[in-house]
Amino acid sequence: MIDLRNLTMICAFLNGADACTIVLQNGAGPALKCATIFLLIILYRTPNVRFREERPTVDNPLSFQEVLLRLQSFWADYGCTIWQPYNLQVGAGTMNPATFLRVLGPEPWNVAYVEPSVRPDDGRYGDNPNRMQYYYQYQVILKPDPGNPQEIYLASLEALGIDRRQHDIRFVEDNWEQPAVGAWGLGWEVWLDGQEITQFTYFQQMGGQPLSPVSVEITYGVERIALALQGVDSAWDIKWDPHSDLTYGDIYQRSEWEHCVYYFELADAEQLSQVYDTYEAQASKALDHDSPLVLPAHDYVLKMSHTFNVLDTRGAIGVVERAEYFKRMQRLAARVASAYVAQREELGHPMLPTDWQVDEESGTILGPERAVPESVTSKYPSRAVPYVLEIGVEELPAHEVDNAIAQLEELVPAKLDEARIDYKSVYVGGTPRRLVVLIDNVAPDQRAEERIERGPPTRVAFDNDGKPTKAAEGFANKFGLSADALARREIDGGEYVIALIRDEGRPPADVLGEIMPELIKSISFGKAMRWNWSEVGFSRPIRWYVSLLGSAIVPFSYADVHADRLSFGTRPMGSPEVRITSAQSYLELINRQGIIIHPDERRTEIELQINGLAHEVGGRIMFDPDLLDEVTNLVEQPTVFRGSFSEDFLELPDAVLTTVMRKHQRYFAMVDDKGNLMPYFVGVRNGDDEHLDMVIKGNEHVIRARFADARFFYNEDIKHSLEHYVGELKTLTFQETLGSYYEKIVRLEGFTARLGTRVGLNDDEIDQAIRSARLSKADLTTQMVVEMTSLQGEMGRHYALRSYEAESIATAIAEHYLPRFAGDRLPETTIGLAVA
Repeated sequence: MIDLRNLTMICAFLNGADACTIVLQNGAGPALKCATIFLLIILYRTPNVRFREERPTVDNPLSFQEVLLRLQSFWADYGCTIWQPYNLQVGAGTMNPATFLRVLGPEPWNVAYVEPSVRPDDGRYGDNPNRMQYYYQYQVILKPDPGNPQEIYLASLEALGIDRRQHDIRFVEDNWEQPAVGAWGLGWEVWLDGQEITQFTYFQQMGGQPLSPVSVEITYGVERIALALQGVDSAWDIKWDPHSDLTYGDIYQRSEWEHCVYYFELADAEQLSQVYDTYEAQASKALDHDSPLVLPAHDYVLKMSHTFNVLDTRGAIGVVERAEYFKRMQRLAARVASAYVAQREELGHPMLPTDWQVDEESGTILGPERAVPESVTSKYPSRAVPYVLEIGVEELPAHEVDNAIAQLEELVPAKLDEARIDYKSVYVGGTPRRLVVLIDNVAPDQRAEERIERGPPTRVAFDNDGKPTKAAEGFANKFGLSADALARREIDGGEYVIALIRDEGRPPADVLGEIMPELIKSISFGKAMRWNWSEVGFSRPIRWYVSLLGSAIVPFSYADVHADRLSFGTRPMGSPEVRITSAQSYLELINRQGIIIHPDERRTEIELQINGLAHEVGGRIMFDPDLLDEVTNLVEQPTVFRGSFSEDFLELPDAVLTTVMRKHQRYFAMVDDKGNLMPYFVGVRNGDDEHLDMVIKGNEHVIRARFADARFFYNEDIKHSLEHYVGELKTLTFQETLGSYYEKIVRLEGFTARLGTRVGLNDDEIDQAIRSARLSKADLTTQMVVEMTSLQGEMGRHYALRSYEAESIATAIAEHYLPRFAGDRLPETTIGLAVA
């Protein structure tokens, strides 16, 4: 076998091998494919040479190191600079200067590298199957946005053997921020059959500096990808290389245990605090140099960050100290970023392409010259026809789909009325990838309008002889009239000249082309982002528009995106081009792609399918309207599936299982006729039912791992009584000026004692209320609640009962959070009421 990547073996073959197979690895770039042709020319007379493409399969998945090599090869072929891991402990690939510094300023930068990441607090002594303090990320930066980064990313998954037709790949909202270094961005978690495998972010700010151009960050979770590919339940069982039985655990499990012992048990807090101060002083010294030393300063900020993480893991950072530590890091990170930007400006931005445009007056870098759309000459209909606008986007957050639809339902009629466009009705729909407006029976002519324009007072408009003055003539000329056409009218107690204007109207296509950019600009979102040189803000990047009046294109441009008639199908099918022939045919053509445009129709379809699958096994769905609304707007083509899990997990509290299913996985839980949880879950795939067995298998693997994590947290928590966790509240910040949660419960005990007498509690009940107040926040430091904060109070109740606290105390712990929102239930017990 000859691998085209192994030139030594190729040479060996040329020197006399009798027969071989030449393998073109999936993901090989153009250069390697050219090499295939070259070899064919040389070897065409050799009868035993055969060519095939080798792809990883379910039965032959990639090893861990092959995943890294494939990613390296893919992004090198794409044109990225291949960087190396940084030689310091970092919490994420973002902190490598190849990202943190290079995303600053205007110079383009495409880079890819593997980054070992260290997060001490995530350590679990090597006992947890999926949680560790040391792991790998594969980091990619694309600057500026290439215009199709999601498609490029999905191609990289194909190179790993992940066929989008055989899996459920989702882009689920994730808003990233790192306050300690003044950084934030918007994007997604990328899910593979329910497992997060990548963080995909459009950076908006780094080191306190707004970014222009915006950079795309793609951060692969390498272990998670290997877990999914190999189908193993524990990261420690990941096969490391294809040539041996070496596992991830063989290499790292012992070092994981040793580092955890150090971080959690041995690290000397006093000495490390002094080290932190030293690192801070050295960073400042580097920045205070006549010519600021950016990289040495950045190195010391990284050391500060890691030292802080160790101190935090050791439980050595109190409430006031935490805020101060963060401020110190943030100040220095901002200084590093500012110094780097100034340094590159002083150097004249040497990596800036010569063909990029620069504003001559301000010196602002405008980027490459933007393509100007070809002028469109269309014959517009002379009768009433429908108009369609499709705004094609990268996946919107689920709640923003409904938000945008609601706004468009109000904005569109208002804009049309203001523009004097008559129509019959307006239909608005949307999915994560498109917002759609269909206007039925748009009139062939803009409605004519007569209006009065007020001019100057008559005493100014005419001289003593009654002849028009220059003021009158200028006013008349403004509207294409002669001064003789002006009339006089009494207005607000004074006499003025007026012009009677009749606007006969323009073709509706011209008017629609003007108001559509205004319409899109008018849509507001909770959080908006920039992504290209236009600097326009939207919830997620806009990638295409369909704009048709009848069968004619209505041209317009907004955010450097130009209207056309091309739409795109679903992601599982590779987003095929869909040529929309007319506004009349839009819904039919989109429906052929399996896409259900309106959320109400998708919701109905999902409800029908989930109830049917539950009925098949004698169960019923635990109805959750909020979850139903969310999953409705996470998919374009809903296909429901049912998975199962081991009944052993039913030993965990119901609240834990349902929270994992609902909050983490967006699954619907199922109960029997007695209301008991069943070992099933129901999920919703984006796509058709092809290869649904593989999607189910992948999701079952993920839920097993999730439940195994939950069982680990639970078993660790119940090693101690609930009272044990009260002391740990001393290091948990409540509010910077109000102290820790421990200080909060001390105050709460005092308030409860005084309030108890006022609400008529007897002495025994007051004692129980005070005890409830003391334990009310204890579960905040348990591993389960740290992992799933929505379980606060509920786990407190459960752990209180396991700790042999009275039922009334356990109930009050759960009730003291009530009500949690408008319309929520109120505490039902007097003790719970007193603590709440």
